[in-house]
Amino acid sequence: MDPITAFATIVSLLADFVAHRSANEGKSFDEFMAWLSEQRHDEIRSLLELNTNTTIGIKALLGENQKEILDRLNSLDRQMAGFAAGFDSYRSLAQAAHPTAGLSPQAISLLEQFYDSGASEILEIQVDSSTALLFVDGPTSGNLQVSDPRFIQDDLTTLVEAGLLSLGHNGKGQRMYSFKRTAARLVESRRVA
Repeated sequence: MDPITAFATIVSLLADFVAHRSANEGKSFDEFMAWLSEQRHDEIRSLLELNTNTTIGIKALLGENQKEILDRLNSLDRQMAGFAAGFDSYRSLAQAAHPTAGLSPQAISLLEQFYDSGASEILEIQVDSSTALLFVDGPTSGNLQVSDPRFIQDDLTTLVEAGLLSLGHNGKGQRMYSFKRTAARLVESRRVA
């Protein structure tokens, strides 16, 4: 098994093992190894038995409380999905598992501001050498706040490619972005989590 596949598999199996144990069930290394055998993951078990540093790391991780373990593993899972989303061949898979995979903090902020504004469209205009995104409709007037102007075009392109915004043009040929239901559901799901 190649190292990348092994790492992803071990992280996934650790998360599964910890998630399905109750708070008072043991989560020792030996119990994890027995669970791997029960689940017929003998190749992973053998790989773990060969590496003392891995054994020590897993023992330390399993010594933490369940919430901390799951939080760390979920964070790692999100980071791996974000990294994988940078590759065309893995993007759709990463985004299926984590819809925000590949989205920068600025892109997420744009979606949240768009959602909060109640607007359905924004107009992109060039002011001097910067881009402004003005609300076209909705109860809020004004514009989206951009924290990193250097990457605004990249973020807008990513949001369109992810199906969260749609791109159109007005009569003057200026770009207009429409907020989509998938974007609203994404923002809502982030706020519940």
